Amino acid sequence: MIAVAPRPHDPRERDEIARVGAWQVRQFSPGDAKLAYFTSRGFLHVQLWHAGAGISVLTPSRLTAGRFEAWLPGGQRPASYAWRDLMPHLDPVVIPTPAEVRAVERWFVARHEPPEVRLLRAWWAAAPGTRQRPRVRHV
Repeated sequence: MIAVAPRPHDPRERDEIARVGAWQVRQFSPGDAKLAYFTSRGFLHVQLWHAGAGISVLTPSRLTAGRFEAWLPGGQRPASYAWRDLMPHLDPVVIPTPAEVRAVERWFVARHEPPEVRLLRAWWAAAPGTRQRPRVRHV
């Protein structure tokens, strides 16, 4: 049996709202206060959950510092600003295409977000190498 992922990757915290192949698309239910809280603060995301492999992926949000973050059954948590860079970590399962993931984000995340959060998301998408914290040199 595959272990259930720990928070924030625990699929039991969200409802299944769609499917992309064998992947469940999961999000907080409309009546859950977390949906409104996460939306207004830039934390809104969807979870892609592959129940057969026990793999979870959270889409970019402030919760994941603008990155896709995976949880693998061995406890590894690879993260990347680009879906394509995360894909090799998700083998051997059939992985949604970048276009499918973009469609899921637009349909289930972007439509809920206020304009300032959409602007932040656009910045994340446009400047993948520049979102790291600046290095501070102490003199």
